[in-house]
Amino acid sequence: MSFLTPLALLFGLLAGPIILLYMLRLRRQEMRVSSTLLWQKLLRDREANAPWQKLRRNLLLFLQLLILAFLVLALARPFIPVSTVISGNVVLLLDASASMQATDVEPNRFAAAKNEAARLIRQLGGGDQMTLIQVGRVPQVLAAATGDRTLLNEALDQAVVEDAAADWVAAFALAAGAAQGYRDARVVILSDGGLPTNLPPLPAELIYLPIGSSGENLAISALATRSQGQNIQLFASVSNYGLIDRETLLTIRLDDILFDSRRVQVAAGSSSNLTWQLPEGSAVIRAELSGNDADILPADDVAWAVHEGGISNRVLLVTQGNLFLEQIYAVLPGIVPFKAAPGGPLLYGEGENQVPFDLVVFDGSPVPNPPPNSDMLIINPVSSAAETTALFTVTGTFSNTTIIRLIDSPLLQFVEWSGVSIRQAQNVTASWGQPLVLAQGGPLLIVGERGGYRIAMLTFDLRDSDLPLQVAFPILMANLTSWLNPGRAFDTPANLQPGDPVTLTPGASTTRILVQKPDGSTWSEDTEGELILFTETTQIGLYQVVLQDGAGGRPAGSFAVNLFNRTESAAAPRETIQLAAQTVGAAAESNISQWELWPWLAALAFIILIVEWWVHFRGAVRPRFTLPGKRRV
Repeated sequence: MSFLTPLALLFGLLAGPIILLYMLRLRRQEMRVSSTLLWQKLLRDREANAPWQKLRRNLLLFLQLLILAFLVLALARPFIPVSTVISGNVVLLLDASASMQATDVEPNRFAAAKNEAARLIRQLGGGDQMTLIQVGRVPQVLAAATGDRTLLNEALDQAVVEDAAADWVAAFALAAGAAQGYRDARVVILSDGGLPTNLPPLPAELIYLPIGSSGENLAISALATRSQGQNIQLFASVSNYGLIDRETLLTIRLDDILFDSRRVQVAAGSSSNLTWQLPEGSAVIRAELSGNDADILPADDVAWAVHEGGISNRVLLVTQGNLFLEQIYAVLPGIVPFKAAPGGPLLYGEGENQVPFDLVVFDGSPVPNPPPNSDMLIINPVSSAAETTALFTVTGTFSNTTIIRLIDSPLLQFVEWSGVSIRQAQNVTASWGQPLVLAQGGPLLIVGERGGYRIAMLTFDLRDSDLPLQVAFPILMANLTSWLNPGRAFDTPANLQPGDPVTLTPGASTTRILVQKPDGSTWSEDTEGELILFTETTQIGLYQVVLQDGAGGRPAGSFAVNLFNRTESAAAPRETIQLAAQTVGAAAESNISQWELWPWLAALAFIILIVEWWVHFRGAVRPRFTLPGKRRV
């Protein structure tokens, strides 16, 4: 055993004054005697209180000297050399990816990694320091370079495992910055080994501590739907990433109602694919694996799929007949087109269940007054007496359709107007509108908002131009339709991963967007019609979107986030990790660290202090009080 501050042992000389005080201590005590026979005792007591008397055995003196000894030793900071994998300046990378939820070690890999990190913190020497980095979807520094074990343990308690894959490239960049400039820097990786091989080298010694013991895992690796006539086809894939053939139970629920359960045999290292024919109107599909005790990763045993967002988007074409429009709206995704003659009803459904269409397209047809409570696309506007004066006014036609100005707008993105020829167009004035395409004779495309709804207007007949024959036509119609927002409030891929952003598209009248997360919490943000990027998709499960306006909340569908990630599901721990041209194996405890004993010595001194206090007051004589007129016994 050695000492870090041996000069503190000089405080042991304080034992001399303590002993001296006991030698000089007076023990005189006044007392009543009932007989002179007690004078002999008083004389002996007087002799005993003479200064520089012989030191007698005293329990309090022994305890006080013992307290002093432990405190002096604690100040001297004794330590015992121990073997450890770390010393010096340490950068600890703690893997918090989804695979660290595996339960092959108790209670799971992440908890075991935190316990190992706590052990490394305890082994830090007096001059050592550590930087603690949590490696998740977005790596973060939990504690900068410090030797304060209390601070490091508090930072370690804040670390949480995630459902997403880890960004090791960003984590290595943080580690390189933390290790830069230290000659004895070491980077310690606490992980199950699922690291990419293209990571950059680090300016420090690399130490790998593997976590985990088994790789037996079954996972739902795919879940998707597609339309087949009036039915919906569901496809699911179950993968076995272990070394043993497995059997599992796959359960399918449609909108929280049990639809089917199947026993699935999956050979080791392969997948089993299954299909179902779902009834029309199915929206939310939930698949779950069960009945397999050897499965170590619960995060990939459940998956969701949402067929077309779970919401129908209805477009009404008010036209005498326009093949170009009918073909376009028949192929645009997420849209169900309807057709009506001019003057017909503009509501969907029957009786009390009638609701407005999401978008109404008026093609050469008059717009009623008042206009419908829907977004509108007006093509070749028609002025019929005074019915449309509340919305727009047609003052004539013009044939000088040479384009002179294009406004920079996302609605015109990838739309080439230079080759478009138009015979004539209507001259329209609309107080709500802004011209995006302006010809010499007047505007050709007007967009704007009125009464909380969006309106777009093409002031010419499509059949009076060659626009439907141009590549620009489907692009323009897709841009306008997307802006008018008859489709879903979001467009997400089927394999949306945790952490992937989702673009939310509110309606013109939307004032607030709400997203209910899988854990039941709700995210919300105010909007004035602009696009919003939703990034809080770190949880696996189903997200429900609600658009709020002056009339209340309107469900806008759901989207699912699943762990379809082979790197995370193939959760077998690696004994070595491959980084560029370097192979790093499990580290051995070859370094020497210092295990300091002062906390234990200080604790013992405190315990003995309590014992000394108890011994001192245990023998104290409590004063007795007598009432007037009564004799004390």
